[in-house]
Amino acid sequence: MTYRIALFYLAFCWPFFCLTSTAFAEGTARRKPNIVLLFADDLGWKDLGCFGSGYYDTPNLDRLCRQGMKFTSAYSPAGNCAPSRACLLSGQYVPRHGVYTVGGKRRFDSYKRLLKWSQRKLLAPENAKGLASEKVTFAEALKSAGYVCGMFGKWHLGGEKGQTPHGQGFDEAVAMAAAKHFNFKTRPAPEVKPSEDDYLTDYMTDRAIEFIDKNRERPFFLYLPDFLVHVPMEGKAALIDKYKKKKPVGGHENPVYAAMIEALDHSFGRVVKKLDELGLSDNTLVIFFSDNGGLGSAENRGLNKGGKTTSVYPLRGMKGMLYEGGIRVPMIARWPGVIEEGSVSDVPVHGVDFYPTFLEVAQADPPQNQPLDGESLLPLMSGKVNELKRQDIFWFMPGYLPRRQAPANAMRSGDHKLIENFEDGKLELYDLRADIGETRDLAAAKPEKVRELHSKMKRWRKDVGAEIPPRNPKFDPKNEGRP
Repeated sequence: MTYRIALFYLAFCWPFFCLTSTAFAEGTARRKPNIVLLFADDLGWKDLGCFGSGYYDTPNLDRLCRQGMKFTSAYSPAGNCAPSRACLLSGQYVPRHGVYTVGGKRRFDSYKRLLKWSQRKLLAPENAKGLASEKVTFAEALKSAGYVCGMFGKWHLGGEKGQTPHGQGFDEAVAMAAAKHFNFKTRPAPEVKPSEDDYLTDYMTDRAIEFIDKNRERPFFLYLPDFLVHVPMEGKAALIDKYKKKKPVGGHENPVYAAMIEALDHSFGRVVKKLDELGLSDNTLVIFFSDNGGLGSAENRGLNKGGKTTSVYPLRGMKGMLYEGGIRVPMIARWPGVIEEGSVSDVPVHGVDFYPTFLEVAQADPPQNQPLDGESLLPLMSGKVNELKRQDIFWFMPGYLPRRQAPANAMRSGDHKLIENFEDGKLELYDLRADIGETRDLAAAKPEKVRELHSKMKRWRKDVGAEIPPRNPKFDPKNEGRP
């Protein structure tokens, strides 16, 4: 009798079981991948163990690097904070959104202590205070594709109506409201007032982990733009004491800065660990990136700004500059089963590439009437190609960051980099393959290459609406040749 019942169930129930199993499998396969963007602030190219530091301890990001792809020629979209973030969120080069520096045109005008108007050859342009509400961010594009989007950390793209994280596509958001690591303030304010020992990165990471936990059953996008390692220089006492006992290595010797880096590493490690614990890692693309270059690396170029905070040697320059030290940043991408473990790419990639990458991963539609300037990195990450279709990438800074950057345009094309200085029209050419430190200007030796790249640069300016700032009628010729 038992045998007959078994045959009965096998004959009549097995087809239904197969159908439901197939449907379940297809439903599982159809679930879109999660995306996590871990975004550091002012972290230099050499500020991780996996990128060459022998002083800073970054075990979690080093592990992430071993598990995925390391990008050795990754570039932030700008040399400073706000424009880099505006490029990232909009997928556009700086001239298209008009965010050139922090806080509107007054930011350019507020440097009178450092650079008087009579010392400026060019007039600062108008500068957007934040990313315009009509710009479609990658969060809005992903939300339209069924994603829930969360942002926890440094926004820096305006607070007017439509410019806040909620107005730009994020379903959940907690934004930093004051430049402090301790005694911090956020919007919205914490339900329980932080103690004097509470650290901002820990608080934001707690919110990010809660977001992951709450949305584990649906596709999510997590944007975690940490405030570390931006000034003020504030680290946890125990970590500072640890680094005071370590010997300096390769220009890395600041125990407070080292403590901040290790805290950042710990926080991002917690996020990755949560994905692993929930079994989400195989269906999650994780990208680690920095908004611009680090501090202090211009010391040997006649610019002492930044002191001995850190070093990105052999790169030239520092945060705010268009030399490599100001724009080349560490980048890691992990996606088990898609990105090969321990792989390395030296292909030049740019922050504007993230938007089209996220669209391809999420199978989302691009925004209408908003050109995207980047190229999806997914084929590169997955090993399907070993180069991008796009060969040229650009930077544009029409204002002054005194003691660091005067108005200029830069581009990289293959191994060559061209910089046009708008004050005097000087063109600088470097071969980054042979001279990563940009110590040998080849403009005089390679005039044909200069003409070729300069022609491309001028064509790019026309395409994106970039305008060279006009001459300053109040410039005093006595200041010609100032440092």
